[in-house]
Amino acid sequence: MQGGDADEFIDYLNDGESSVRHRGYVYRFSGLKFHPGRNTYSISVEKYRFSKEPFEEFMELVYYYESDDGDDVLNHVTEDILWDGKTFYELEKALTWIDW
Repeated sequence: MQGGDADEFIDYLNDGESSVRHRGYVYRFSGLKFHPGRNTYSISVEKYRFSKEPFEEFMELVYYYESDDGDDVLNHVTEDILWDGKTFYELEKALTWIDW
């Protein structure tokens, strides 16, 4: 991963959202969210067109996972197919961690 370490990126999601750039798009990882009413955790990945204004051109939700275990959520975001038919670690060499 350009701009940082892939494992650090995943660890960072415990505390907040973060974004990567890939093929002219920005993928915004929501970070690990706790939903007190349901007593669950979730994470989502949204796809945006790379533009001058951050998160101005939303395209689609590419990933969502929810569980009652936060570690399970983070494990799934690295092991499930995210986009282009690949997992996070299969994509990570082509990703650039950005502060957008």
